[in-house]
Amino acid sequence: MENKNNKGINRLFKIMVLLFIVFLCLYSISLNGYVENINKDKTLYTEEQIKQFENDVLNGEEIDINKYTLPEQVDYSNDVSNLGENISDLIDYASNKALGAIVSFIGVLFK
Repeated sequence: MENKNNKGINRLFKIMVLLFIVFLCLYSISLNGYVENINKDKTLYTEEQIKQFENDVLNGEEIDINKYTLPEQVDYSNDVSNLGENISDLIDYASNKALGAIVSFIGVLFK
């Protein structure tokens, strides 16, 4: 009976380690500014398009809105990446709640 209990704890530990590794990977991606880099590229492209529009107006060329808009972005997210993001959000929420509870418990002890 005790052996089965150890196997269950061992599996739970492995799952928690795997989830923690996934969380660290997603967190490091967000820290490295992946999304910020994408937004910076969009801003740069938009500024170039504004300059092109102003030049075309000054030169009296024909204006076509499709010439100055961003191309349609393809969404590469899939179920696996969405699942990883949801797990990361869940871990973040649980850790914030746990730390809040620990801090409030410690605060009660020192009153």
